[in-house]
Amino acid sequence: MMKTKPFRGANVFMSRNLVPPELFDTLHDALKLSGAEVFLCCDPSRNGPSDFHVISSPDHEKFEDLQAKGWPQCVVSCVKERRPLPQKGYTCCLAMDGVKVLVSGFEMDEKAEIEKLVTSMGGVLQTKTSADISFVIAKNVLAAKYKWALNVLKKPVVTINWLYQCRNEHRVVTQESYRVLPFSGLTICVTGIPADARKEIQKHITQNGGKYSAELTRKCTHLIAEISFSSSRLRSSDLLAYFPFDI
Repeated sequence: MMKTKPFRGANVFMSRNLVPPELFDTLHDALKLSGAEVFLCCDPSRNGPSDFHVISSPDHEKFEDLQAKGWPQCVVSCVKERRPLPQKGYTCCLAMDGVKVLVSGFEMDEKAEIEKLVTSMGGVLQTKTSADISFVIAKNVLAAKYKWALNVLKKPVVTINWLYQCRNEHRVVTQESYRVLPFSGLTICVTGIPADARKEIQKHITQNGGKYSAELTRKCTHLIAEISFSSSRLRSSDLLAYFPFDI
């Protein structure tokens, strides 16, 4: 028996239509043991500071009505850690509790979605650069804060897919396979380079997240041009002017 009752004073509403059957009984018992007053129904009208609704997914049709404050994984985590249920809106888990996340390169609607994901895991979305940033999510290498994160903060810069995976697994997953690739967001054209070398360059561009353009257009961000013709065989030392440009 627990010595403390971390959920004492909390009114928790659980409906069998909103919680997976394989978790319902476990959650019900855990809530009762933790001191919560459990109501086996769905009541959207109950939305006070001490009212909590357990729902399995933010995609459920009743999600907005319930203004859900938690779902099964979050409840389980709170029980194990003997801590109160979070009172800051929908929380799916506590995987990013206290974690500060910075995003760059996204539109306003995309940032709003990212903020929901971060806060749903207990994290905080930062709006300014600082040394205590834990993770940086960038749309591509053209993002304003990408170079700062890479060269100053010196931490992995990851894609939004990393955030989705953290949510799916309810934990902070390894960033390695979610790093923003070095050519991500770039459209690269080449000129003056032999066909065989051109194919090799195209392969490296696409493997590193960039787009290869056979023609120089306004969509191109970079141009690679050979500046040495001393050898018919392209070498890395012969390559070239690799620069951003405006047409």
